[in-house]
Amino acid sequence: MRNKAKTYEVNELKKWPDPEIDDPTLTSCGMGSWRPKWLQVFANPVVFLINMSLVGTIQGMTGPLFISSISTLEKRYAFDSKISAVILIADNFSQMLISPFIGYLAVRYNRARLIGIAENLLDDDSPILSRYLTNRTSYEMCSSDRTPIDCTDNRGATVWFAVFVLFMGSFFRGIGFTCYFVIGFPYLDDNVSKKSSPIYMSVMQAIRLIGPASGFMLSSFCLRMYENPFYKPDFGRGDPRFVGAWWLGFCIVGTLLFIVAFPMLFFPFQFKNASVKADDIKKKMKDNGGSIEAFKRFVKNPIVMLYIAGNIFRYIGIGGYVMFKTKYIESQFRQSSSSASFITGTTSIMPMAVGILLGGAMLTVLKPKPKFILIYVFIVESLSIFGIGSGMYLGCDPININGQTMDTGTFSLSSSCAQNCDCSTRIYSPLCGSDSKTTYFSPCFAGCSSYNPLNSTFENCSCFDGAGSKGFCKQDIDSCQNLFKYLIIVLCGAIVSSTARTANSLISFRTVEPIDKGFTMGIGSSLMAIFAFIPYPIIFGSIVDSSCLVWESKCGKTGNCWVYDQTKFRNYLHGAAISFMAIGSLFDFLMIFFSNRVKNFYEDENDSTDAKLPPPLPPIYGLSKTNPIYIDTIDSDQSFDQSDTSLEKPKR
Repeated sequence: MRNKAKTYEVNELKKWPDPEIDDPTLTSCGMGSWRPKWLQVFANPVVFLINMSLVGTIQGMTGPLFISSISTLEKRYAFDSKISAVILIADNFSQMLISPFIGYLAVRYNRARLIGIAENLLDDDSPILSRYLTNRTSYEMCSSDRTPIDCTDNRGATVWFAVFVLFMGSFFRGIGFTCYFVIGFPYLDDNVSKKSSPIYMSVMQAIRLIGPASGFMLSSFCLRMYENPFYKPDFGRGDPRFVGAWWLGFCIVGTLLFIVAFPMLFFPFQFKNASVKADDIKKKMKDNGGSIEAFKRFVKNPIVMLYIAGNIFRYIGIGGYVMFKTKYIESQFRQSSSSASFITGTTSIMPMAVGILLGGAMLTVLKPKPKFILIYVFIVESLSIFGIGSGMYLGCDPININGQTMDTGTFSLSSSCAQNCDCSTRIYSPLCGSDSKTTYFSPCFAGCSSYNPLNSTFENCSCFDGAGSKGFCKQDIDSCQNLFKYLIIVLCGAIVSSTARTANSLISFRTVEPIDKGFTMGIGSSLMAIFAFIPYPIIFGSIVDSSCLVWESKCGKTGNCWVYDQTKFRNYLHGAAISFMAIGSLFDFLMIFFSNRVKNFYEDENDSTDAKLPPPLPPIYGLSKTNPIYIDTIDSDQSFDQSDTSLEKPKR
């Protein structure tokens, strides 16, 4: 028996969870009441994918810009690798603090717009990282009447104000990174079908990797120029005193990021035909107990917990390795900062993009079962361990620098021939002796008292007969031929391991309810920040510092490392990396035993969602803000017959 017809105002239609009927502005581009028709052509997941990828590309340039400039900044502002690590982890402090809140609350707001706001905050901080222009050329010569260093102000060599500025810039950068990953990935996954999601994810991740590669290359270009473009020093880029224009890259990236992030402010709350309706998520969040229950579901999910644990250890290993790879190539293979940046970008990042695209295509075409995916992830992640581990056996002979190892295990540059010169390690200006085999730390440590600018030689040296030439000895530069072999192995390993990147990311999405995606990403990001992103720079910074032979020293306080023990550097860096990666692979192996818990990897949940929605509305006549709509209320146990003609058009 039919119930009595009720009258509903248009505003009361908000109870129907279809945003296209509820509020068309939810699926239209624009801001506020400004939603022109021509702009709606951009209300498409593909357009968002393109814009999101461009934002990720430019955003991804900032990290490599700093990483590839580490050795330059350490020389410029006289701080060690541990201080570099503290600067690098500043962005993880902000990520740790805001990730859970953003992940849980972002679904209530326009997520695309939140990304645009956060990225513009990142853009605002980039230019503040510029500049403290450098000093004039100087050599430390052997002289009895040299003016002593003034230590009355009790300051060491480190420029602490510069360290503070760099730290704050990194802190604000973390906000942009957090919103991009914690909000952007679930937003895209919710707005496309599960069958299409792997290719969308792989394309976005692969295009984003152009950013880090471009960051290394931009840094390589900038570091070729002297820090002060209006001053030309009388030494080349291979000289340890050369400081490149590291600040220029940040100004370029800041401008580009504003241009590509601005359109993000105008994307809709969600797109039409989204696989997961935002209104459904809000309702389920309320029905399923809110954040407390979401956290309980999180900790009780074994695959998610193993996934995060594996990623923590893996990222400590890979992140630490990549962080100091540029410095390692500089020291081990005698490359300039600009050359090392270019090499790192082309051999670390670009191959990863190729691997991610291959992995996404494999998922889309072959559609392997979840158990096979987890086995594949374990195998390729294990293979990457052998790729990086092989670097321990592809190094170069150490530079024959004049000095001696003391009983305490420390290295001393002092020698009897220059004992009256009162030399310091403030300035590293290597000098090749007349035998063309021995390198001296500076003209002072070689006992040289004069410099001939006509032929760039140092004369009147007490440690050898004849004249010495600027720079390293030729045999130290040309004797090592292992760089090409090293890069080929690392390149192949990066391609293979990256084919599992998309599958690994989707596993975390497919093992949780749609309502928990953002929360899982937020909590996961905080755990990664606490246990991986914050510790790994400190761990590897300490490891790298432990292989230092000669430190910059002023007034009894150390600054940056000038010379490394190359054998220790090689073994410590690669050994630590593969140890952490091996632990991460162990958690990948354990995930295989829970593969039966991964459901609906390629299929949408529309059937289960639609079953909970009210039946479709019959044709509505005279829809307007002033015209009420007559809809029969239907008992929950009755079927809805759309052929029923008893619903008459309302009379005016």
